[in-house]
Amino acid sequence: MLLNRAVRSVLSKCVVCLRHAKRNMTTPSASLPENIIKDFAVFEIIGLDLAGPLYLKRGSKAWICIYTCAAFRAVHFEFLSSLTTEAFLQSFRRFIARRERPSIIYCDNESNFIGASNYSKAVNWAEMAQFSSIQKIQWLFLLLPPGGVVSGKD
Repeated sequence: MLLNRAVRSVLSKCVVCLRHAKRNMTTPSASLPENIIKDFAVFEIIGLDLAGPLYLKRGSKAWICIYTCAAFRAVHFEFLSSLTTEAFLQSFRRFIARRERPSIIYCDNESNFIGASNYSKAVNWAEMAQFSSIQKIQWLFLLLPPGGVVSGKD
């Protein structure tokens, strides 16, 4: 009995033994959205955000439009000379010309994105789909506070 107590007391104070005896914590994994789990083409479902302003040498501002694939996390960057809906639509057309037309777009509530969404609703996509295999684009706006997630505003 004394030997067992002595062994237990030595093992309970041994730092190396305590380190190896600990179990790793496991955290429950969150349920993933269906558009990340399913198999999609690259850039079929995208996230859209703006970075900037960037200050150019000539004194003007520029922004970078970031297109992120939701399934593969591939990234595509486009240059914006202004924050107008027309400039964004030009960037979006360049994106579609280089990549494929996305079916779902996730973005925040910036005014130029909302204007582009309203413009895309005005286009007759059913008529365009008759002549080609282009799918209708679905815009999903994330409900973020003004200034974004990290702005510190409530």
